[in-house]
Amino acid sequence: MTAGGSLDDRFKAGFRRHAAGVTIVVGETPDGPVGATVSSVASVSADPPLLSFSLARTGTAGARLVGSTDLSVFVLGAGQADLATAYADRRAERFTAEQGWRRGANGLVLPGAVATFRGRPAHVIPAGSSWLVLLVVEDVELGASAPPLVHHDRAYWTPAPVPETRAQRPLRVVEG
Repeated sequence: MTAGGSLDDRFKAGFRRHAAGVTIVVGETPDGPVGATVSSVASVSADPPLLSFSLARTGTAGARLVGSTDLSVFVLGAGQADLATAYADRRAERFTAEQGWRRGANGLVLPGAVATFRGRPAHVIPAGSSWLVLLVVEDVELGASAPPLVHHDRAYWTPAPVPETRAQRPLRVVEG
């Protein structure tokens, strides 16, 4: 079934139906830290460790992030929707004490992040109205495990486990 509207509108509507994990990507610049909420983070390779994400080319945060030589990707948990909202709004205050940021030995630290990936951009590729960033991961810090924060249809959610499905049950080996 195809809905009306332009391909651009249908493309955006289709991805609003795709649930994705939520992160804040932070870069260090000569003018101080810059950050943005990003839900396009994906694992690319474990050997070597690489991840990717995309940033809009229309905002100032994206331009400052792709110009940074050191980036950190903070994976947010269920209790951090307010942070995700703040870093998605270019007018909101960022890196405040109330948000919990502090400086650590390896850069900024966000208490409550369930994981932090630190690295340097290997490639920044212009891709339509976005940049595609390939990050060489040089360090991973694991926080306390927490339910995930996901973005779906312009809202933040915390998913619930689904009842056990047939595919999740252990396989029985039948010897003949």
